[in-house]
Amino acid sequence: MVNFKKVVAILCSATMIVASPITAFAEDPAPTTPATTTEGAGNIVAYSFETLTVPTAVKVSFNPQGWDFTIRGTGDDAVKSNSQIVSLNYGISSMATMNRKVTVSFAAEGTAGDNGGDVIFVDSEEKATAKSAENADGAEFGEYKLYLAVAPAAAAVTKGYKADDASEVAFTVDSEHKSTVTSALLSDVDMTAAEGGLQAFMPGDDDGNASIAYKLNKAVYELTADAVLDFGTTSADMADMVQPKTLGSIVGFTFVGAMNTNADWTKAKLSAIKITPTYEVDDADGTETDYENGGFNQITTEPATPAGPTVTPESMSTSAKSAVIGGIDAEATLTSVKVIKVDDSEVALSVTTQYTYTNNTFAIVSGKEVLLDNTKYKKFVLTFSDDTVVEIPIVAGN
Repeated sequence: MVNFKKVVAILCSATMIVASPITAFAEDPAPTTPATTTEGAGNIVAYSFETLTVPTAVKVSFNPQGWDFTIRGTGDDAVKSNSQIVSLNYGISSMATMNRKVTVSFAAEGTAGDNGGDVIFVDSEEKATAKSAENADGAEFGEYKLYLAVAPAAAAVTKGYKADDASEVAFTVDSEHKSTVTSALLSDVDMTAAEGGLQAFMPGDDDGNASIAYKLNKAVYELTADAVLDFGTTSADMADMVQPKTLGSIVGFTFVGAMNTNADWTKAKLSAIKITPTYEVDDADGTETDYENGGFNQITTEPATPAGPTVTPESMSTSAKSAVIGGIDAEATLTSVKVIKVDDSEVALSVTTQYTYTNNTFAIVSGKEVLLDNTKYKKFVLTFSDDTVVEIPIVAGN
């Protein structure tokens, strides 16, 4: 009996040990299911300024006899000119946060005088200079011919002059993180005119028009010392958290030209000529074209001329039965193809049976290689729906 009780005790003890962990697992809590969505937030920490500063006024005087003319200052410090077209130099400044382009259009309009001689704008200095044996296209005696042109600055504009005392002010960001550029200072800047890039006022009777265009590089900004950006900062907040670090581009222009000295300008129909500028500003997207041999940051006023269609290879033969056509408008379709014979007569070709045109590739159909015989034919002429015409010479095969 004693031995039996011991065995039972041992068995009971083992049962408790085995049951204990089973009881522990049963007490674990059921797993929770997370929410399927949570509310999110995001702010765009950015800023944008469009600041463009232009001259307050444009002053030009016409000085046909080339008298000494005081531009600024007095006495020994006076700056003078004896040019026939006397003009201050002008600047355009950008503090925008993106590159910009500006086109300035000028209208030269006359104030009617008491006399009747017409003032005629011409497009070259030679045409406004008195006619001579060396200058056959020059102005006749008594003709009021005027050559007037906008000249860009050769380099970036760096300073301007105060109107009251002619003292100069450097263009920079000062110690208080403010630009020193003002419209008044841009109305009389220090600059040297470029030799190229001049834009003549288009010829007309008693009036003229011209335009010039520039690319203005962006200004650089930095955070103010006390700026604190966080997840709640908005674009509107950013306007008060940044300050100028460096200026954007400052470009310049002036007016140059010539007048017929062999005429009495007191008898001209116009007693005065005023020039009015109009500024058109747009984004500079990187497609701008530099004006060849022009002034600082000067760009063309017209879009770049497309290169036109290309053919690769440049000719077709019995050993080159296809050619890739490039430079065609994406919306244009091939409307007709003809082949020109050596006697200059032409034959219209049929798509699929004589040629194919797929993925801009023009190819002669197999079995129609006779069309590539340069002893019989000299070129293919492809016409597209936008009236683009592509000619592909037919040459001897290798």
